Amino acid sequence: MKEKNKVIKKIVNCLNANDYDSARKIIERDLKRFGENEEYYFYLALITENLETKRALYTKAIEAKPDFLDAYINRGLVNNELQDYEKSVKDYDKAIELDSKCALAYNNRGYTKYKQKDFEGALRDYNKAILLNPKFKMAIDNKANLFLEVCIEDDKEFMEKYYLSLGITETNEGNFPEALRNLDEVIKYNKTSDLAYFYKGIVYQALGKTKEAYENYTKSLEINKNMIDAYYNRGRLIIKTNPKGAMDDFASALALDNKFIDAYYALAAVQKNLGLYKEALKNLDKITELEPQAVNAKALKKLIMTKYL
Repeated sequence: MKEKNKVIKKIVNCLNANDYDSARKIIERDLKRFGENEEYYFYLALITENLETKRALYTKAIEAKPDFLDAYINRGLVNNELQDYEKSVKDYDKAIELDSKCALAYNNRGYTKYKQKDFEGALRDYNKAILLNPKFKMAIDNKANLFLEVCIEDDKEFMEKYYLSLGITETNEGNFPEALRNLDEVIKYNKTSDLAYFYKGIVYQALGKTKEAYENYTKSLEINKNMIDAYYNRGRLIIKTNPKGAMDDFASALALDNKFIDAYYALAAVQKNLGLYKEALKNLDKITELEPQAVNAKALKKLIMTKYL
């Protein structure tokens, strides 16, 4: 397996350098030694110019490995170029069946539907691709071109979902000013978006703006009282300034999820600081019931037992 992976890496390097002659030699000389299997046919198809031959090779790769996602996507591209749009759509349908989060498959199917004059279907697929990957430039450009060429209305729910997806992505990547801008756009479309306020809380907390973080976590909970992480995050936020309020938040989180180990530990830590040692020990014992190897819980229990009881 390691040897075959080394061969494939050489092929990919040649393809990236547009050196198809060297890639062909490696495929026929080295990769073929491992058998005429899915990789052999797949990489042979990549360096083949004739579209009919290319399609036949991808088909052989799929016959050798029926769940070969990339082969379906690439064959879909070839079928599109051959203007065999129905077969192209079927290839992308299969790719999406194999991986429902494959943004590329949705984008490509959208383009094929556009070629079929199914503009509503194309828009739905472009939107799905963008929601899966809000920075997917190809899908964004394809959608923009669709609007330039066709008079069509966007999905009314899309903009809210798009800005929320983008806001979450920017938050996870640490791009906080951009995240706030996008999350504020969500709220323009939907003033009761609990997730938008929740992620604004995360952003403000990361920026050290405690007051704003608290307000947004609270707002998210006013909209949705079942947001476990909002209770936990708000509790962590006020653990020093309002320990009793923090205990209430951790307890609320645990009422919704009685296996939330981090909440048990945070609650026990506050109880220890307030001198509620027996209550803290009960919560630490709960952690070790759920996770017998919980090192932190065992260490805190030992500290309480030896120093305070």
